[in-house]
Amino acid sequence: MENPFETIEARLAAIEEKLSQLIEVVQGPNSKNKNTWVTTKQLADYLGVSTTTITNMRISKFPYYKVGGKILFKKEEIDLVLENTRHKSGGEYLSEYLKKNQL
Repeated sequence: MENPFETIEARLAAIEEKLSQLIEVVQGPNSKNKNTWVTTKQLADYLGVSTTTITNMRISKFPYYKVGGKILFKKEEIDLVLENTRHKSGGEYLSEYLKKNQL
């Protein structure tokens, strides 16, 4: 009798492989060099916030493009903005303080 979990795992692995192949075909081999354009709704889903939040962030933080009346964002630029707004944890501040004040 075959273990059903092994069967499920094998089928999932096959599905993942097929999806990877499909993504490669759709995006092309040089997809890492291409910009990923997203709409306000897609960006809101990606960040887990409302579209209103994205609209507000667009005014003050997020660069955007207007093409034929449609608002678009480059996902790579949004990721960069988010990376640049990273706040240190208390532990990081403590480590820096201890390194600077070693006796």
